[in-house]
Amino acid sequence: MDSILQKYLPERAVESCLALIQEKGVYLKIVNDRVTRHGDYQKLSDGRHKITVNATLNRYRFLITLIHEIAHLVAFEKFGHRASIY
Repeated sequence: MDSILQKYLPERAVESCLALIQEKGVYLKIVNDRVTRHGDYQKLSDGRHKITVNATLNRYRFLITLIHEIAHLVAFEKFGHRASIY
């Protein structure tokens, strides 16, 4: 996973992001470009947390999007489904 993240994140952010992904048990999926969104968070029926991020983002947009989606995960854990509604 570390070598994959190095392709998409700024070098100094890889270790911290990997630690967050592992701590939160995130299934990270890097997907083809979507016009309507940069990333997405879902709680799967088996209890895992899935985050998708577009592969075509520059390293800094990828970082911001990944952290944004992890924030959705944290809000979900803390407040439940109602926190995920915009």
